[in-house]
Amino acid sequence: MEAHKGLQVLKAIIKEGHIPESIIILKEDEHEEMKYSPDIIDVACMYEIPYLCRKKLNQDDYNQLAILKLDFIFVCGWRTIIDFKVNSSLIFGMIAAHESILPKYRGFAPINWAILNGESYAGITLFKINNAEIDSGEIISQETVKIEPNDYAINVYKKITEKTVELCLRFIKDYKSNTVELIPQDESEATYTIKRTPEDGKINWNLSSERIYNLVRALAHPYPGAFCVYNMKTYHIRKAQIGENNHRKYVQTIPGRVIKSSSKGIEVSCGKGSILIIEWEDKECGVLMNPNSLIKSIKSTLS
Repeated sequence: MEAHKGLQVLKAIIKEGHIPESIIILKEDEHEEMKYSPDIIDVACMYEIPYLCRKKLNQDDYNQLAILKLDFIFVCGWRTIIDFKVNSSLIFGMIAAHESILPKYRGFAPINWAILNGESYAGITLFKINNAEIDSGEIISQETVKIEPNDYAINVYKKITEKTVELCLRFIKDYKSNTVELIPQDESEATYTIKRTPEDGKINWNLSSERIYNLVRALAHPYPGAFCVYNMKTYHIRKAQIGENNHRKYVQTIPGRVIKSSSKGIEVSCGKGSILIIEWEDKECGVLMNPNSLIKSIKSTLS
């Protein structure tokens, strides 16, 4: 998804008449279903912009950047460390777009973690890359976006992408007028995220319905997905909501047990409350379905 945001920023700045001197494109990992690097290459070719496609910069790339003597570089969604020495060949420096209101949520997957934690707001920060702590450089500008109770990560990502485009265009305007103001981050307010892997999406049915619902929202397609197992097959949940019987007081629960199957889907007992699974994907064959097509019995248990 990172390359998608870069693509939107690229299109927007070109539309405003700002043609980049060069583009370095993030090459997606093989497991990523959504690949936008070919679209960025098409834009580069259309406007005859020199480009490279990399997962990580090498010394020759650094040497080439130094030769260009650029004013600044937008780093949008890049996942590997860029040597801070690049700044020595830039007039202003490297500018990163991070998907949080820094200094909160420094690090990996801030949108996903914000939803997992039940946050009401996410955001985007433009900042100068420095040689200190990750995502700790001086702030150029920030914008918040509301996380609605039913927003999935992709909804929040789209809102943040729109704000990222706005901030990048605003920076170019302010840079040309020499009105950019830099604000140091308050280190006492800094929080950090830990890198997530697809395996972290395994649902623990002992958790509350709210926490499981947040996990589903945070990881649903095009992200790796919250998943469970039924009859030794893995299912990634695409759509869910808090269960109709979420507030029932059971004398005791059996986490993962199906308590209702209807045309809407299957309602599953959690450590506290219940979740209605509306749609899931059979990862073995890639088929989307309402889980009620497989599960009719309230004896069934998901793991």
